[in-house]
Amino acid sequence: MKNIGILEPHFHIKYLYTTMRIFKTKETNVTVFTTKEIISRIQTYMKDLSAYDLVLKEESESMNSFLKRVKKICDDRIDLLFVNTIQFSSIRLPYFFRFNPKSKMILTVHMTNHWLKQKFAFGVKNIARVIDTNISIFLIRKIILPKFNAINVIYPPIKDFIEKNKNYKKQVFTLPFNFYDKTKNVEKSKKESKIRFLLPGLIETYRRNYGLALDVFQKLFEKYDKKISLYVLGKPVGKGGCRIIERCEKLKNKGYDISFSKGFIPEKDYDRISRESDIIFSPLNVVTKRDTGIIEIYGKTEGSALPFEAIQYCKPLIVPQEFIVINEMKSSTLKYKSIEDLENILIEVIENKNKLENLKKEAIKNSEKFSLEILQKYFKNEILDKFDIL
Repeated sequence: MKNIGILEPHFHIKYLYTTMRIFKTKETNVTVFTTKEIISRIQTYMKDLSAYDLVLKEESESMNSFLKRVKKICDDRIDLLFVNTIQFSSIRLPYFFRFNPKSKMILTVHMTNHWLKQKFAFGVKNIARVIDTNISIFLIRKIILPKFNAINVIYPPIKDFIEKNKNYKKQVFTLPFNFYDKTKNVEKSKKESKIRFLLPGLIETYRRNYGLALDVFQKLFEKYDKKISLYVLGKPVGKGGCRIIERCEKLKNKGYDISFSKGFIPEKDYDRISRESDIIFSPLNVVTKRDTGIIEIYGKTEGSALPFEAIQYCKPLIVPQEFIVINEMKSSTLKYKSIEDLENILIEVIENKNKLENLKKEAIKNSEKFSLEILQKYFKNEILDKFDIL
Protein backbone atom coordinates (compact mmCIF):
# COMPACT_ATOMS: atom_id res chain seq x y z
CA MET A 1 0.00 0.00 0.00
CA LYS A 2 1.52 3.31 -1.13
CA ASN A 3 0.66 6.83 -0.07
CA ILE A 4 -0.24 9.43 -2.69
CA GLY A 5 -0.74 13.11 -1.89
CA ILE A 6 -2.61 15.78 -3.87
CA LEU A 7 -1.99 19.46 -3.16
CA GLU A 8 -4.53 22.00 -4.45
CA PRO A 9 -4.25 25.29 -2.54
CA HIS A 10 -5.98 27.57 -5.05
CA PHE A 11 -8.76 26.38 -7.41
CA HIS A 12 -9.35 23.77 -10.20
CA ILE A 13 -12.07 21.98 -8.23
CA LYS A 14 -13.02 19.62 -11.05
CA TYR A 15 -9.42 18.62 -11.66
CA LEU A 16 -8.92 17.92 -7.98
CA TYR A 17 -11.97 15.64 -8.09
CA THR A 18 -10.58 13.90 -11.18
CA THR A 19 -7.18 13.22 -9.63
CA MET A 20 -8.76 12.07 -6.38
CA ARG A 21 -10.81 9.46 -8.24
CA ILE A 22 -7.93 8.32 -10.48
CA PHE A 23 -5.39 7.98 -7.68
CA LYS A 24 -7.64 6.06 -5.26
CA THR A 25 -7.20 2.35 -5.97
CA LYS A 26 -6.95 -0.84 -3.92
CA GLU A 27 -3.18 -0.33 -3.75
CA THR A 28 -3.12 3.31 -2.61
CA ASN A 29 -3.96 5.64 0.24
CA VAL A 30 -4.72 9.21 -0.89
CA THR A 31 -4.21 12.34 1.20
CA VAL A 32 -5.72 15.59 -0.06
CA PHE A 33 -4.15 18.91 0.97
CA THR A 34 -6.53 21.78 0.20
CA THR A 35 -8.86 24.42 1.66
CA LYS A 36 -12.20 24.07 3.43
CA GLU A 37 -13.94 26.00 0.65
CA ILE A 38 -12.57 23.73 -2.07
CA ILE A 39 -13.44 20.54 -0.22
CA SER A 40 -17.01 21.76 0.35
CA ARG A 41 -17.38 22.22 -3.41
CA ILE A 42 -15.83 18.80 -4.06
CA GLN A 43 -18.72 17.29 -2.11
CA THR A 44 -21.05 18.36 -4.90
CA TYR A 45 -19.43 15.59 -6.96
CA MET A 46 -18.58 13.17 -4.14
CA LYS A 47 -20.49 13.41 -0.87
CA ASP A 48 -18.66 10.61 0.92
CA LEU A 49 -14.99 11.51 1.40
CA SER A 50 -14.26 8.88 4.03
CA ALA A 51 -11.91 7.03 1.65
CA TYR A 52 -9.53 10.00 1.71
CA ASP A 53 -7.34 11.59 4.35
CA LEU A 54 -8.08 15.34 4.37
CA VAL A 55 -5.61 17.98 5.49
CA LEU A 56 -7.32 21.37 5.27
CA LYS A 57 -5.90 24.85 5.50
CA GLU A 58 -7.39 26.84 8.35
CA GLU A 59 -8.91 30.21 7.48
CA SER A 60 -6.53 32.01 9.85
CA GLU A 61 -3.52 30.01 8.65
CA SER A 62 -1.03 31.58 6.27
CA MET A 63 -0.05 29.76 3.10
CA ASN A 64 3.53 29.44 4.38
CA SER A 65 2.33 27.76 7.58
CA PHE A 66 0.01 25.46 5.65
CA LEU A 67 2.81 24.36 3.32
CA LYS A 68 5.04 23.67 6.32
CA ARG A 69 2.37 21.29 7.63
CA VAL A 70 2.08 19.68 4.20
CA LYS A 71 5.86 19.20 4.01
CA LYS A 72 5.99 17.55 7.44
CA ILE A 73 3.24 15.08 6.53
CA CYS A 74 4.86 14.36 3.17
CA ASP A 75 8.20 13.71 4.86
CA ASP A 76 6.52 11.29 7.28
CA ARG A 77 4.35 9.20 4.96
CA ILE A 78 3.78 10.43 1.37
CA ASP A 79 5.55 8.56 -1.44
CA LEU A 80 4.39 10.75 -4.34
CA LEU A 81 2.93 14.26 -4.15
CA PHE A 82 0.89 15.54 -7.06
CA VAL A 83 0.74 19.39 -7.07
CA ASN A 84 -2.30 20.50 -9.07
CA THR A 85 -1.83 24.27 -9.15
CA ILE A 86 0.89 26.83 -8.48
CA GLN A 87 -0.12 30.30 -9.60
CA PHE A 88 2.05 32.15 -12.12
CA SER A 89 2.79 35.23 -10.04
CA SER A 90 5.89 36.69 -8.41
CA ILE A 91 3.74 37.16 -5.29
CA ARG A 92 2.48 33.54 -5.13
CA LEU A 93 5.57 31.65 -6.27
CA PRO A 94 7.70 32.48 -3.17
CA TYR A 95 5.33 30.36 -1.05
CA PHE A 96 7.04 27.36 -2.65
CA PHE A 97 10.67 28.48 -2.17
CA ARG A 98 11.14 26.38 0.97
CA PHE A 99 8.65 23.71 -0.01
CA ASN A 100 10.86 20.75 -0.80
CA PRO A 101 9.49 17.56 0.80
CA LYS A 102 11.35 14.26 0.66
CA SER A 103 8.58 12.64 -1.38
CA LYS A 104 8.79 12.60 -5.15
CA MET A 105 6.72 15.35 -6.78
CA ILE A 106 4.85 15.95 -10.04
CA LEU A 107 3.55 19.40 -11.00
CA THR A 108 0.63 20.03 -13.35
CA VAL A 109 1.56 22.74 -15.85
CA HIS A 110 -1.56 24.43 -17.19
CA MET A 111 0.11 27.08 -19.39
CA THR A 112 3.15 25.69 -21.17
CA ASN A 113 4.64 28.90 -22.57
CA HIS A 114 4.29 30.64 -19.21
CA TRP A 115 6.06 27.86 -17.34
CA LEU A 116 8.59 26.62 -19.87
CA LYS A 117 9.38 29.87 -21.67
CA GLN A 118 13.11 30.26 -22.27
CA LYS A 119 13.14 33.99 -23.04
CA PHE A 120 11.85 36.90 -21.02
CA ALA A 121 8.67 38.76 -22.03
CA PHE A 122 8.63 42.23 -23.57
CA GLY A 123 6.15 44.52 -25.24
CA VAL A 124 3.44 44.53 -22.58
CA LYS A 125 1.77 47.92 -22.10
CA ASN A 126 1.71 47.60 -18.31
CA ILE A 127 5.33 47.89 -17.19
CA ALA A 128 4.51 46.49 -13.73
CA ARG A 129 3.05 43.40 -15.42
CA VAL A 130 6.20 43.02 -17.53
CA ILE A 131 8.33 43.05 -14.40
CA ASP A 132 6.06 40.57 -12.61
CA THR A 133 6.05 38.24 -15.63
CA ASN A 134 9.82 38.22 -15.99
CA ILE A 135 10.42 37.73 -12.27
CA SER A 136 7.99 34.80 -12.39
CA ILE A 137 9.80 33.26 -15.37
CA PHE A 138 13.13 33.55 -13.54
CA LEU A 139 11.74 32.05 -10.30
CA ILE A 140 10.12 29.15 -12.13
CA ARG A 141 13.24 28.35 -14.12
CA LYS A 142 15.74 28.63 -11.27
CA ILE A 143 13.82 27.64 -8.13
CA ILE A 144 10.40 26.06 -8.69
CA LEU A 145 10.66 23.58 -11.59
CA PRO A 146 13.96 22.00 -10.42
CA LYS A 147 12.17 20.77 -7.28
CA PHE A 148 9.85 18.52 -9.30
CA ASN A 149 10.67 15.07 -10.66
CA ALA A 150 8.27 15.42 -13.60
CA ILE A 151 5.40 17.51 -14.92
CA ASN A 152 1.86 16.65 -15.94
CA VAL A 153 -0.41 18.27 -18.55
CA ILE A 154 -4.14 17.76 -19.03
CA TYR A 155 -4.23 17.27 -22.83
CA PRO A 156 -2.06 14.87 -24.91
CA PRO A 157 -1.17 17.37 -27.70
CA ILE A 158 0.43 19.58 -25.05
CA LYS A 159 2.78 16.76 -24.10
CA ASP A 160 3.70 16.37 -27.78
CA PHE A 161 4.39 20.10 -28.05
CA ILE A 162 6.64 20.13 -24.97
CA GLU A 163 8.67 17.14 -26.09
CA LYS A 164 9.22 18.63 -29.56
CA ASN A 165 9.64 22.31 -28.75
CA LYS A 166 10.72 22.79 -25.14
CA ASN A 167 14.05 22.09 -23.52
CA TYR A 168 12.50 20.08 -20.69
CA LYS A 169 14.56 16.98 -19.91
CA LYS A 170 12.37 15.25 -17.32
CA GLN A 171 9.29 13.10 -17.90
CA VAL A 172 5.98 14.54 -19.07
CA PHE A 173 2.74 12.77 -18.16
CA THR A 174 -0.82 13.52 -19.20
CA LEU A 175 -3.87 13.05 -16.99
CA PRO A 176 -7.11 14.53 -18.38
CA PHE A 177 -9.21 17.25 -16.81
CA ASN A 178 -12.27 14.97 -16.57
CA PHE A 179 -13.11 11.32 -17.07
CA TYR A 180 -16.08 9.27 -18.21
CA ASP A 181 -18.20 7.81 -15.42
CA LYS A 182 -20.85 5.47 -16.80
CA THR A 183 -22.76 5.39 -13.52
CA LYS A 184 -23.41 9.14 -13.79
CA ASN A 185 -24.20 9.30 -17.49
CA VAL A 186 -27.63 7.75 -17.77
CA GLU A 187 -29.30 10.16 -20.19
CA LYS A 188 -32.58 11.55 -18.92
CA SER A 189 -35.41 12.38 -21.28
CA LYS A 190 -35.83 16.10 -21.81
CA LYS A 191 -39.12 17.86 -21.22
CA GLU A 192 -38.92 19.65 -24.56
CA SER A 193 -38.04 18.40 -28.04
CA LYS A 194 -35.78 21.33 -28.86
CA ILE A 195 -32.10 20.81 -29.62
CA ARG A 196 -30.20 22.36 -26.73
CA PHE A 197 -26.85 23.87 -27.65
CA LEU A 198 -24.46 24.37 -24.74
CA LEU A 199 -21.79 27.10 -24.66
CA PRO A 200 -19.85 26.41 -21.42
CA GLY A 201 -17.11 28.21 -19.53
CA LEU A 202 -16.40 31.56 -17.89
CA ILE A 203 -17.68 34.38 -20.09
CA GLU A 204 -14.37 36.07 -20.89
CA THR A 205 -13.98 37.70 -24.29
CA TYR A 206 -10.33 36.71 -24.64
CA ARG A 207 -11.25 33.03 -24.27
CA ARG A 208 -14.12 32.78 -26.77
CA ASN A 209 -15.57 34.76 -29.67
CA TYR A 210 -19.01 35.36 -28.17
CA GLY A 211 -19.80 37.98 -30.78
CA LEU A 212 -19.52 35.38 -33.54
CA ALA A 213 -21.60 32.89 -31.55
CA LEU A 214 -24.45 35.31 -30.84
CA ASP A 215 -24.43 36.65 -34.40
CA VAL A 216 -24.95 33.13 -35.73
CA PHE A 217 -27.56 32.15 -33.16
CA GLN A 218 -29.54 35.33 -33.74
CA LYS A 219 -29.94 34.22 -37.37
CA LEU A 220 -30.79 30.68 -36.31
CA PHE A 221 -33.39 31.84 -33.78
CA GLU A 222 -35.12 33.86 -36.50
CA LYS A 223 -35.50 30.72 -38.61
CA TYR A 224 -35.62 27.87 -36.07
CA ASP A 225 -37.11 29.53 -32.99
CA LYS A 226 -39.29 26.49 -32.17
CA LYS A 227 -36.52 23.95 -32.70
CA ILE A 228 -33.51 25.23 -30.73
CA SER A 229 -32.37 26.59 -27.40
CA LEU A 230 -29.00 27.98 -26.33
CA TYR A 231 -27.54 27.78 -22.84
CA VAL A 232 -24.60 30.12 -22.15
CA LEU A 233 -23.27 28.28 -19.12
CA GLY A 234 -20.77 30.50 -17.38
CA LYS A 235 -20.24 33.44 -15.09
CA PRO A 236 -19.51 36.80 -16.79
CA VAL A 237 -16.06 38.22 -16.06
CA GLY A 238 -15.24 41.92 -16.38
CA LYS A 239 -16.85 44.51 -18.63
CA GLY A 240 -16.54 42.24 -21.67
CA GLY A 241 -18.49 39.49 -19.93
CA CYS A 242 -21.21 41.92 -18.88
CA ARG A 243 -21.58 43.15 -22.47
CA ILE A 244 -22.12 39.56 -23.62
CA ILE A 245 -24.84 39.11 -20.98
CA GLU A 246 -26.50 42.32 -22.24
CA ARG A 247 -26.61 40.84 -25.75
CA CYS A 248 -28.09 37.62 -24.37
CA GLU A 249 -30.77 39.64 -22.56
CA LYS A 250 -31.73 41.40 -25.79
CA LEU A 251 -32.20 38.05 -27.52
CA LYS A 252 -34.26 36.75 -24.60
CA ASN A 253 -36.43 39.86 -24.67
CA LYS A 254 -37.25 39.07 -28.29
CA GLY A 255 -38.72 35.79 -27.08
CA TYR A 256 -35.85 33.52 -28.07
CA ASP A 257 -34.99 30.48 -25.93
CA ILE A 258 -31.61 31.53 -24.54
CA SER A 259 -30.55 30.96 -20.92
CA PHE A 260 -27.66 32.54 -19.03
CA SER A 261 -26.53 33.57 -15.57
CA LYS A 262 -25.24 36.85 -14.17
CA GLY A 263 -23.33 35.14 -11.38
CA PHE A 264 -21.73 31.93 -10.17
CA ILE A 265 -23.45 28.74 -11.30
CA PRO A 266 -23.54 26.05 -8.57
CA GLU A 267 -21.85 22.77 -9.56
CA LYS A 268 -25.12 20.87 -9.16
CA ASP A 269 -26.89 23.14 -11.68
CA TYR A 270 -23.91 23.13 -14.04
CA ASP A 271 -23.89 19.33 -13.99
CA ARG A 272 -27.64 18.99 -14.58
CA ILE A 273 -27.74 21.47 -17.47
CA SER A 274 -24.72 19.84 -19.13
CA ARG A 275 -26.32 16.40 -18.98
CA GLU A 276 -29.60 17.67 -20.45
CA SER A 277 -27.89 19.34 -23.41
CA ASP A 278 -27.50 17.80 -26.87
CA ILE A 279 -24.26 19.25 -28.20
CA ILE A 280 -21.43 21.42 -26.87
CA PHE A 281 -20.37 24.42 -28.92
CA SER A 282 -17.37 26.63 -28.13
CA PRO A 283 -16.13 29.47 -30.36
CA LEU A 284 -12.66 29.37 -28.83
CA ASN A 285 -10.13 32.08 -29.52
CA VAL A 286 -7.51 29.40 -29.99
CA VAL A 287 -4.56 31.82 -29.87
CA THR A 288 -4.65 34.04 -26.78
CA LYS A 289 -2.35 36.72 -25.39
CA ARG A 290 -2.85 37.50 -21.71
CA ASP A 291 -1.77 40.69 -19.97
CA THR A 292 1.52 38.89 -19.29
CA GLY A 293 2.39 39.34 -22.96
CA ILE A 294 2.90 35.58 -23.41
CA ILE A 295 0.98 33.83 -26.18
CA GLU A 296 -0.75 30.54 -25.46
CA ILE A 297 -2.58 28.23 -27.88
CA TYR A 298 -5.54 26.30 -26.53
CA GLY A 299 -5.15 22.58 -27.13
CA LYS A 300 -1.46 22.93 -27.98
CA THR A 301 0.31 24.91 -25.23
CA GLU A 302 -2.54 25.51 -22.79
CA GLY A 303 -5.08 23.06 -21.49
CA SER A 304 -8.79 23.50 -22.02
CA ALA A 305 -11.50 21.72 -20.07
CA LEU A 306 -13.65 21.74 -23.22
CA PRO A 307 -12.73 18.35 -24.77
CA PHE A 308 -13.13 16.61 -21.45
CA GLU A 309 -16.44 18.31 -20.72
CA ALA A 310 -17.57 16.60 -23.92
CA ILE A 311 -16.08 13.32 -22.68
CA GLN A 312 -17.54 13.63 -19.19
CA TYR A 313 -21.06 14.29 -20.48
CA CYS A 314 -20.85 12.15 -23.65
CA LYS A 315 -21.66 15.07 -25.95
CA PRO A 316 -20.64 15.90 -29.53
CA LEU A 317 -18.43 18.96 -29.89
CA ILE A 318 -18.24 21.93 -32.29
CA VAL A 319 -14.94 23.88 -32.32
CA PRO A 320 -12.87 26.11 -34.63
CA GLN A 321 -10.83 24.39 -37.34
CA GLU A 322 -7.47 25.27 -35.75
CA PHE A 323 -8.21 23.60 -32.41
CA ILE A 324 -6.31 20.31 -32.17
CA VAL A 325 -8.67 17.44 -31.47
CA ILE A 326 -7.25 14.14 -30.20
CA ASN A 327 -7.83 11.12 -32.43
CA GLU A 328 -10.19 9.53 -29.89
CA MET A 329 -12.68 12.41 -30.36
CA LYS A 330 -12.57 13.11 -34.07
CA SER A 331 -15.66 11.09 -35.00
CA SER A 332 -17.84 13.11 -32.57
CA THR A 333 -16.37 16.55 -33.34
CA LEU A 334 -17.38 19.09 -35.99
CA LYS A 335 -15.02 21.90 -37.03
CA TYR A 336 -15.77 25.23 -38.69
CA LYS A 337 -13.50 27.55 -40.71
CA SER A 338 -15.62 30.72 -40.80
CA ILE A 339 -18.87 32.22 -39.56
CA GLU A 340 -20.60 31.04 -42.76
CA ASP A 341 -19.20 27.56 -42.29
CA LEU A 342 -20.39 27.51 -38.67
CA GLU A 343 -23.87 28.58 -39.68
CA ASN A 344 -24.09 25.81 -42.27
CA ILE A 345 -22.87 23.19 -39.77
CA LEU A 346 -25.45 24.26 -37.20
CA ILE A 347 -28.25 24.25 -39.79
CA GLU A 348 -27.32 20.70 -40.78
CA VAL A 349 -27.38 19.59 -37.13
CA ILE A 350 -30.81 21.19 -36.68
CA GLU A 351 -32.39 19.88 -39.88
CA ASN A 352 -30.78 16.44 -40.03
CA LYS A 353 -31.89 14.43 -37.01
CA ASN A 354 -29.85 11.41 -38.09
CA LYS A 355 -26.71 13.56 -38.16
CA LEU A 356 -27.14 14.58 -34.52
CA GLU A 357 -28.08 11.08 -33.37
CA ASN A 358 -25.02 9.56 -35.07
CA LEU A 359 -22.80 12.20 -33.44
CA LYS A 360 -24.29 11.34 -30.04
CA LYS A 361 -23.61 7.64 -30.53
CA GLU A 362 -20.00 8.37 -31.50
CA ALA A 363 -19.62 10.64 -28.47
CA ILE A 364 -20.61 7.78 -26.16
CA LYS A 365 -18.12 5.42 -27.82
CA ASN A 366 -15.37 8.03 -27.59
CA SER A 367 -16.09 8.85 -23.95
CA GLU A 368 -15.68 5.20 -23.00
CA LYS A 369 -12.03 5.45 -24.06
CA PHE A 370 -11.51 7.74 -21.05
CA SER A 371 -13.16 5.64 -18.38
CA LEU A 372 -11.93 5.77 -14.79
CA GLU A 373 -10.58 2.22 -15.09
CA ILE A 374 -8.47 3.06 -18.15
CA LEU A 375 -7.04 6.19 -16.51
CA GLN A 376 -6.24 4.33 -13.29
CA LYS A 377 -4.35 1.77 -15.35
CA TYR A 378 -2.38 4.61 -16.99
CA PHE A 379 -1.64 6.08 -13.55
CA LYS A 380 -0.24 2.79 -12.30
CA ASN A 381 1.67 1.72 -15.40
CA GLU A 382 2.98 5.05 -16.64
CA ILE A 383 3.44 7.05 -13.45
CA LEU A 384 3.75 4.84 -10.39
CA ASP A 385 5.77 2.15 -12.12
CA LYS A 386 7.99 4.71 -13.91
CA PHE A 387 8.77 6.28 -10.56
CA ASP A 388 9.18 2.87 -8.95
CA ILE A 389 6.43 3.72 -6.45
CA LEU A 390 4.65 0.35 -6.60
